[in-house]
Amino acid sequence: MSRTGNRWGTAGTAGGFTLLELILVLVVISMVATITYPSMSRGRTAFHLRAVGRDVISTFRVARETAVTEQKVMKVSIDSGAQKMTLSDDVGDGARSYQLPHDVTVLVLTNTGEPWVQGPLEFRFLPNGSSDAGRIQLKSENGAVLSIEIDPILGVAKLLSDRGGTAR
Repeated sequence: MSRTGNRWGTAGTAGGFTLLELILVLVVISMVATITYPSMSRGRTAFHLRAVGRDVISTFRVARETAVTEQKVMKVSIDSGAQKMTLSDDVGDGARSYQLPHDVTVLVLTNTGEPWVQGPLEFRFLPNGSSDAGRIQLKSENGAVLSIEIDPILGVAKLLSDRGGTAR
């Protein structure tokens, strides 16, 4: 016991945090959250855009594989106005549709790089593995752009980076 009668030797202070210390910690945490949120949001948007791009590529891959294995022409129709992709055979049988998310805009480009504005555009995949050439751009609400290019000789679709090279 101390002279003041306190068993622990301190003059009335308890082992804990003061209200001022708690407020200071909350202010620091809120500042860090305010600074890091925009970068985390951009990362989430970029991840979502790449996921949609992979879904589009998967549709092209299914069309090519079906064309080769079943030896029939398959087509993928992209309607940028309705935000919809449709996979079917050449006469339209067995159509399956994929609705693109509302927060991603699709812009179909012709072989020359000009926008296609005359309704749905169809990409044909032939039994020998080749396809029509084309380029598609996906644009998110915040302005990020992702390009997908279809190689006409191999019939393979690839994600492209902003600089035109293959994305990783």
